[in-house]
Amino acid sequence: MNRRLFIISSVLVVIMSCSKAPETSTTANTSTTSTTSTQATATTAPPPSTTQTMPNTATTAAAAPATAVLQSQETNWTGVIAEVTEFRRKGNSLTAKVRLSNKGSGSPDVQIFWNDVALIDAAGGKKYEVLKDEKGAYISSSRAGWPDRWEAHMGPGASQVIWMKFPAPPPEVKTITLQIPQVPPFDDLQIQD
Repeated sequence: MNRRLFIISSVLVVIMSCSKAPETSTTANTSTTSTTSTQATATTAPPPSTTQTMPNTATTAAAAPATAVLQSQETNWTGVIAEVTEFRRKGNSLTAKVRLSNKGSGSPDVQIFWNDVALIDAAGGKKYEVLKDEKGAYISSSRAGWPDRWEAHMGPGASQVIWMKFPAPPPEVKTITLQIPQVPPFDDLQIQD
């Protein structure tokens, strides 16, 4: 009889400790051992589980800030929208980041040849092409086996961020046009310094 009572009281202790709201203190497990029955023999109930409860990261982590969109354009790829999210001059180069998002129900193949991408300074009469490294590879997003382009099959809801580097226009140039094939020009883009 005492053995059954011991087992039942041990199960009750475990159930009560499981139904208890999680505590944030590291000493949360020390208070439940005193709830054992007084009819239990000299053997005490096993200590409650020592498994740590991990905080719910969905509620405790700060939400990631949404990326600002500097300009947005529909593209010639059905359902795909192009959004410039960064256009930053630093030192001798300017980095452009463009998010491509498929908002439609189709699955287009998106392909961008880097030799067709440029910055156009209409006021200064200058064109800036995507930079290349010492081996002739474009300094931009790339896919293995395709050094001259970026390519992706974009299913519904898919989103990809591509980037490219250009020579930096002079500091007095504050806005410029970004030209990407299959996308209307992003006119008068504000350069972030």
